[in-house]
Amino acid sequence: RPASVASRSSVRSAVRPARLSRSMVARASAEKFDTGYEQKFGNAWILHGGLAMWSAVVCTPIVPLVNYQGEPLGIAFMHSIFRLMDQFPTGPKIDDPFWLQLIVWHFGLFTVLTLGTIGVQGKKQNY
Repeated sequence: RPASVASRSSVRSAVRPARLSRSMVARASAEKFDTGYEQKFGNAWILHGGLAMWSAVVCTPIVPLVNYQGEPLGIAFMHSIFRLMDQFPTGPKIDDPFWLQLIVWHFGLFTVLTLGTIGVQGKKQNY
């Protein structure tokens, strides 16, 4: 046999898709969604509600949270992200206002999520 014929047959066997056995398919279809999701990760309403409320607060120009050149924090933070994406290979410098916006935005978000979790757990325990 010529070398080219042997190499073609080995390539064909290497690219064949793997076949799933019936037991593998049955096992995958029998697995169900984890019902302890809320116990592990917390109430999804707190996460979504907290993110929506915090985003609404920081993107409203009426709230004088941290005002960057007439823009609310959320809008200024998004503008910083887009500006930094334009200069992609080069990262932000240490004195870039992006870092302060990043820290303030996330600190506020995690504070809202923590207070929301405390409120929901307190209501469940009748406080």
